[in-house]
Amino acid sequence: MSAGTGSATSRIHVLGAGAVGLLFAAHLRQAGHPITLLLRSQSAVDRFERQGSRISVINDWVRVHPSRRLLLQPGEDVTPCTIDGIQAEDIHTDNDQQGVISKLVVATKAQDTLQAFERVRMRLGAQSTVVLLQNGMGVFEAIQREFYTQPDNVPAFIVGTNAHGCLRASGDEFVTRHTAMGSCTFATRPALAACGAPDSALELMTALAKLSLDVAVVNWSELHVQLLLKLAANAVINPATALAGCHNGLMSSHDMSTMSGFMTLACAEIAAIYARAHPHLHEELSAHAIEEYVTRIVQVTAQNRSSMLQDVASGRPTEVDWINGHLVRLAHQHGVSAPINTALLALIKLREAAFEERLNPF
Repeated sequence: MSAGTGSATSRIHVLGAGAVGLLFAAHLRQAGHPITLLLRSQSAVDRFERQGSRISVINDWVRVHPSRRLLLQPGEDVTPCTIDGIQAEDIHTDNDQQGVISKLVVATKAQDTLQAFERVRMRLGAQSTVVLLQNGMGVFEAIQREFYTQPDNVPAFIVGTNAHGCLRASGDEFVTRHTAMGSCTFATRPALAACGAPDSALELMTALAKLSLDVAVVNWSELHVQLLLKLAANAVINPATALAGCHNGLMSSHDMSTMSGFMTLACAEIAAIYARAHPHLHEELSAHAIEEYVTRIVQVTAQNRSSMLQDVASGRPTEVDWINGHLVRLAHQHGVSAPINTALLALIKLREAAFEERLNPF
């Protein structure tokens, strides 16, 4: 589609040009919204512009869709969907030169979010709205502690959870592969500032709700339960598969009764943490409910490689501090023992350190 400059208040900035950031940027642009990618360097901006200021989405999910797969011939590849007319900026450019950001979607990895957010926070104000799309939990609270200790000039925040499978295409910087059709849910966080939500919050939430990504908009209490269940699934599945180097489905194969026992114990530990930290949610977050949810996620993502496995295999830092680390911190705050999550956190951190040691042996 062709470019549209758009006003400063209508433009949506996307911070984080990984698989998720590119997917949302492409869908928002396809829906007619002016989009600016915030990239990590001027050289990245130059590369993006040289290849046409466009994002390509390869919709691999159609291969397994009950009806769409019938349109593919055997062995036929999925034709990329190309979205053009997207602008890009270097995140390190002086804030005074770039102007205020009205709507910001933050799709960075959890461990990168605070540093990335610091680069743009002076471009945000009380009339701005920020969407957070990270795995794990605690990112919103960390931003609040780091940058917004006073209720002045605080943007509105929308938190989202994304269940779409997507990967960066190998060797293609601005191509994302949409591997599995899932869903996503958004809710507005209770306001940090004394004043009500700005117009940009309703505008951005409306834009997200209309995307063809099976979007639900709910209240914060409902999303909070979903986030806690997703955190439990990530805490059980991601480190186990990252350490074993396997697809998610191996955790539920018929001859893996030992793994079933591990999942039961891990889910019971998480339920005990939640019971002390969120006692009003004891029914929704019982050990049985958590294990049932985790088992279902293992089954529906059987062919997937967890994001933590992908990070470990590529030698990248993982999000474990915001997943198992968040649970360990929560356990300590409420006097609950968490040996399984403590062990998984330590083992993943050891795996990261071992890779770093191989890169820098002396």
